[in-house]
Amino acid sequence: MTNQSRERLRETFNQSADTYDQIRPGYPDTLINDVIRLSGIPEQGRILEIGCGTGKATEPFASRGYAMDCLDIGSDLAAVAATKFKRFGKVRIVVSSFEDWEPNDHLYDLVIAATSFHWMNPKVAYVKSAAVLKSSGALAVFSNTPVRKDKGFFARVQDVYRACAPSIASDAPRPGKKQQESAGLELFQEPITRRYPWSTQYSTDQYIELLGTYSDHISLPDAERTALLRGIADLIDEEFGGSVLKQYEAVLTLRKIRT
Repeated sequence: MTNQSRERLRETFNQSADTYDQIRPGYPDTLINDVIRLSGIPEQGRILEIGCGTGKATEPFASRGYAMDCLDIGSDLAAVAATKFKRFGKVRIVVSSFEDWEPNDHLYDLVIAATSFHWMNPKVAYVKSAAVLKSSGALAVFSNTPVRKDKGFFARVQDVYRACAPSIASDAPRPGKKQQESAGLELFQEPITRRYPWSTQYSTDQYIELLGTYSDHISLPDAERTALLRGIADLIDEEFGGSVLKQYEAVLTLRKIRT
């Protein structure tokens, strides 16, 4: 992904801040507990969050009393988060990209990035994370990954994508991606990886709202997106009883600073 396309797509989430907050899933408690345990963050530790959005991953750490500086480039997303965490005196929401943000000599016990790290400039992401961490600190990157099922709804819906939005169908040809090496990995120890399978049921309306928060769907031309979402809604209602069971796998990769 080029820097230009990365910038364009990561800015799309701000267009649906309220819907994003209402419909995007959070993260399993077991994952949050493992981040705390594996990172070794002290009870009064300080956390930097990269790409906080509306605070889906912020809340479980804020509710445990950690001091947090939370960055996001979307002013509307940040506004939702700021309202939500107003009651937490140690949580600060900052409208900024991680790349442009100035740490002002703060050092953190933990850096977290929930479904956001892949949007960062790979020449900056690890290097700057290491630079703002204490010598005992850790970087926790985690996300919810849909588990593709080639049957039932998730197989049938590809017909709708091919008819209405062929550019984002699962079997659409993708332009070759130039792999950019991530600088700074040598600053960290070998990663610890954990996986957490889970699932949730969406009604037709909820599933359509969820799709409306995905960058590739948001960036479609209006007429194409409208036809796609209408076609998917009709499919769910007519063939799948008005609901979709979506399987996820939350994946955590935690790296401690190399000393």
